[in-house]
This record gives sequence, C-alpha cells and structure tokens, in this order.
Amino acid sequence: MKKQVIILIVLLSMLMPVAGADVVNDLELKINDYNENTDHVPSFLKSLLGDEVIKLVITTDNGQETYLKVVTENAYIISFEEIDATTGIEETISIRTDETTVQNILGSDDPLGTFLDAKDSGKIVIKPVGFMKSIAFTLASTVLKLSQMLGFV
Repeated sequence: MKKQVIILIVLLSMLMPVAGADVVNDLELKINDYNENTDHVPSFLKSLLGDEVIKLVITTDNGQETYLKVVTENAYIISFEEIDATTGIEETISIRTDETTVQNILGSDDPLGTFLDAKDSGKIVIKPVGFMKSIAFTLASTVLKLSQMLGFV
C-alpha cells in the first residue's frame, strides 16, 4: 500500500507542470490566428496599446504561476516566451489571470466578448506600468466601453 501511494505521489508531481505547459502551448498555437486578425483591431487601439512589453501571469489550475513575456509591435505579437518569476523584463503592462479564463477565451466563439466579460468581472486584471501608460490605458478602456455600449464591439 505504501508503495502505491508513493508511486501515485510521484505521478501526480510529474503531471503538475503539465497544466502550466498546456496553457502556454495553447496560447502559442493561437498566436498566428491572433496576428492574422489584428487588422480588425481599431487603429486608435493599435496606436494606444499596440507596442507593448507584457508580463502575463497565469495561475494554473494546480495553483502554480506561469510567467510569460509577450512583445507586441503595432498590435502584432512578435515575441512570446515563458520566463522565470524573477526575470526583470521592464514591462509596460502587467496582466494577471488564471488558466480556466485563458482556456475559456481560447475556446470561445466570441473571444473578444469572453475576454471583455472576464476583464469586467475581475478574472483578468490589467495594470499599466507608468503614468503615461496609465493615461493611455484609461483612455483606451473608456473608448472601448463606449464602443461596447454603442454596439461597435
């Protein structure tokens, strides 16, 4: 019995990092789809939020945190890499969410709507870094809310 419990513990500990790796792989697979649809992003959003160094923190289903560095240029993702928690990347925006929320967005028929709902409900927390970035982010958020209310998004 003791031997079976030890084997079970070893197997479970081997599977824990897989959850985080799965969400990273799933995101990586969607980068091309995202970049192909970037032309549909309104130009005012591209100019305000299109050139960023993003630190994305995803809490996996098993409670661990996965850290990613995402670099955008004119709203296109040009770099995507997993980093260590202590890696200093001089991010311009920090985003925090969980694995379930990411998977819901990736599997959604309306990813933008699902993203906005998650943001509005606090499942996605976006923090701009620096005073000017905070102003730009507030402006973009206001325009986005207005666009939603008018039915453009």
